[in-house]
Amino acid sequence: MNAVFNEPQLVEEACQGSIPAFEALVMYYEPKIRRMLYGMTHDEQLTQDLCQETFLAVYRALPRMRGADLRFAPWLYRIALNQLRSEWRRKKHVTVVSLASSVDYDEESGEGNLEDAALMAPRFEDNVVEMDMVRRVLARLPSNSALYLLLDAEGFSYSEIADMMQDTLAAVRSRLSRARHAFQRLYAGLDQDSTIT
Repeated sequence: MNAVFNEPQLVEEACQGSIPAFEALVMYYEPKIRRMLYGMTHDEQLTQDLCQETFLAVYRALPRMRGADLRFAPWLYRIALNQLRSEWRRKKHVTVVSLASSVDYDEESGEGNLEDAALMAPRFEDNVVEMDMVRRVLARLPSNSALYLLLDAEGFSYSEIADMMQDTLAAVRSRLSRARHAFQRLYAGLDQDSTIT
């Protein structure tokens, strides 16, 4: 990726039909979207399919958008979340397993896996136990709570999460607060269980 990433200009050009501008946006955002989707599905093939559908939907919609007014990242994540929700409705199930983290996927290539990254970590056993506990806790949370936590972990502001989830700012604050407390409570319970056994 070039040292200078001028998103507003690329968005404007992509809305006007520039394929190179669209490709630059895909190269920048695809690893982030992939990581978020993988964090919710823990299924590489499904993640790949949803990622492809997301960027296809974006490509089709861009000509109808006004680049100067488009808040691209929240709009893109909202499309990805809608693709995920459609899949959940179609399959009537969801597996939530992993907080978005730098060990799931390499930011640059969008490749890699949790196990390889964990093997390179200095405290392999501790990392494996912690990742397993995070997976187990997120799997026990309602899917929307896990989704809010994943978006928060990605570094989005409350305002951006509100845009993506089509929710109010107050609701985002409340939902994130409840999700964090639920996560901490479940995580502490698992931590106590693991020290006993």
